[in-house]
Amino acid sequence: MRLKDITKGIKIIKTSVKEDTKIEFIASDHRKVKDNTCFVALKGTKRDGNDYIYEAIKQGATVIFTEDANVCNEKIPYVLVESTREALAKLWASYYGNPSQGIITVAITGTNGKTSSAYFLYSILQEAKIPCGLISTVDIMINGERVDIKNECAVCDLCPAMTTPDPEILYLIYNKMKENGVKVAVIEASSHALEQHRLDGINIDIGAFSNLTSEHLDYHGNMEDYFCAKEKLLKMCKKGIINIDDEYGKRLYETYKHKSASTSVLASGDICAKNVTVSAQGCEYEAVLEGGLAKISSAIPGKFTVYNSLLALACGVALGINKESIIAGIRNLTKIKGRMERYKNYPIYIDYAHTPYATESIIKAVKEIEKDKKIIVLFGCGGDRDRSKRAEMGKISSNLADFTIVTADNPRTEKLNDILADIVKGVDKNKSFAVIPNRKDAIKAAVKYMNDKYALLLLGKGHEEYEIIGQEKRHFSEWEILDEVLKSD
Repeated sequence: MRLKDITKGIKIIKTSVKEDTKIEFIASDHRKVKDNTCFVALKGTKRDGNDYIYEAIKQGATVIFTEDANVCNEKIPYVLVESTREALAKLWASYYGNPSQGIITVAITGTNGKTSSAYFLYSILQEAKIPCGLISTVDIMINGERVDIKNECAVCDLCPAMTTPDPEILYLIYNKMKENGVKVAVIEASSHALEQHRLDGINIDIGAFSNLTSEHLDYHGNMEDYFCAKEKLLKMCKKGIINIDDEYGKRLYETYKHKSASTSVLASGDICAKNVTVSAQGCEYEAVLEGGLAKISSAIPGKFTVYNSLLALACGVALGINKESIIAGIRNLTKIKGRMERYKNYPIYIDYAHTPYATESIIKAVKEIEKDKKIIVLFGCGGDRDRSKRAEMGKISSNLADFTIVTADNPRTEKLNDILADIVKGVDKNKSFAVIPNRKDAIKAAVKYMNDKYALLLLGKGHEEYEIIGQEKRHFSEWEILDEVLKSD
């Protein structure tokens, strides 16, 4: 492969490298560089790849992509570009032969509901017998089979921990989908991925927006910048699907209604949910479509399930999928790992909720399901992440739950006691609560505290089977802990 073969579509300002230079690999981490590597010097929040250019050259880099004109000199085989992140995505796309071409891509963004909406749509596609792929926070699926990419790329341990994988992984997965005849790909598009141009090597056919609530402000700074990051998906896509019950969704629809369809549960949109019923057995509603009504039912309870399935339904309609397949696809998805997942037959629920909005929604949903029980909520907040939501989550839990247990949730390099103190600031001190730093001990205590009058919510980990303490990623499974404590078979 030559340099000219992988730079199509990249905005190059100037270069000192011949276009027929041999390229065998691409790396944005200087430690991954080998002979004939194209090294892309990314500027991160903590490190600047430009500081490692000479180390990369020593290790075999023959081309350096940079957006910093100050590092360009006769000693460096440079390619100066407008955006190294955009270049990285397009380089990897070209490296794999632009595998997304010929695959219809539906990208779903929003603070909450991305994973569930993606799974509902993936189930609809399977019901319609359309070869399909899924790239989600929880898993990677191709035509009904889970895909394991361990040992296939240098940074595969980041996936599926990242909502939207880095380009090295993302385009590898697309290449696998292409090899397996995938016609439609469903992917979650995080604000980080959109801001960092990870999807720039993909033509987005449908961009769906669920909602926007406070999250990731440690990265974006404020809600307006967070919104602008999400808006990038609507700028990129050919057709938008937008939940207009959300205030930010209304803003998006006003701007992009020329190419978008709206969804609504509360108002009048292009596709609406009417006569909604939510119970312990799930939810039911009538979807008002252009061609009439569709009676929708899901075994997953909670009003958020109505929103998530409705967004997927609208995407299905946009793809031209028949009503029968849409109805069956939603009905046949009976659970999503770590999303309102019940532990066996116990009134214990495991959920990924880690934002104020999601925490409030899940607690209200379980209170509706377990009407005769008191509610215990166990949760923490991630370290090195948005601190602004911690006290708010403490307040929400103490206001809605009967007993709150504050504990760890991936403290990373931040002091756990500082995180717990931030959460407790919002807790109503007149309500019952406890602080148990060790999450396993906290779960054991919560189960021991339970009797037939209580239901327990374990929030924040969801599908995750690890805990990040410092920079170490350790195995941690809430299911296994519950098995141990309850001595289940």
